[in-house]
Amino acid sequence: MSKFLLGIPVYNEEENIVPFFEQLFAKLPEKIHHIIVINDGSTDNSKNLLESLKKYPKIEVVHRYPNQGYGASMIFLLEYARKNHFDFLITMDCDRQHRVEDIQRFIEEDSNIDVLSGSRYLPDSPLCGISPPQERVKINQKITNKLNKIYRWQLTDAFCGFKRYKTKKINPSLLEEKGYAFPLEFWAYCYYNQLSIKEIPVARVYITDDRSFGENLDKHRIRYRYYLSVFKKSNQKFAKKIATKTS
Repeated sequence: MSKFLLGIPVYNEEENIVPFFEQLFAKLPEKIHHIIVINDGSTDNSKNLLESLKKYPKIEVVHRYPNQGYGASMIFLLEYARKNHFDFLITMDCDRQHRVEDIQRFIEEDSNIDVLSGSRYLPDSPLCGISPPQERVKINQKITNKLNKIYRWQLTDAFCGFKRYKTKKINPSLLEEKGYAFPLEFWAYCYYNQLSIKEIPVARVYITDDRSFGENLDKHRIRYRYYLSVFKKSNQKFAKKIATKTS
């Protein structure tokens, strides 16, 4: 029987922690063996609220200070999954933009798939709550189109954090992007390591449009250029590694 780890990165989510985790434990699939929550240097009351979760079974809370970035949390989760011999890592956010009931579908999908990625933009992806911020949608579309053109893929959502990873096929020591552009490095890793990828529809849920990316990344042009620079750097890095192996 496959072992599933559920990983949840958290940063300043004091408004969402209680309702999200109440729903999670009310609907948690039995096949989730363990849950690890990464508090990435939250400056609000998230730390205290997360500590109160220890009353629930299967859960482990890790506090990391100072803030290290979304990508750093993802690399930590992948390392933890490999070190502790989990077959699959499922990741989701606790900002209530991912539905707990969708976890079961990530468990049930074909176990031969290396990376199972949620998509909020497939025909069967329901729209819930308010309309998503259009600048985020446009940046996602532009980046996704670029990935598809270069790698000859047919992705529809480059940035969804709701994913399932086959841990034995992913070496997190080769990943180094600590910020929000982590998915761009990860997709380059997937391509050059020939990992199998499948998208499944997940709900497009927005309950607020005031999320901050920090520093000056709230300016969409700067954020877009940052994504492109990480993708270019990652593509060159993994292409070089493959060329070195085959020479």
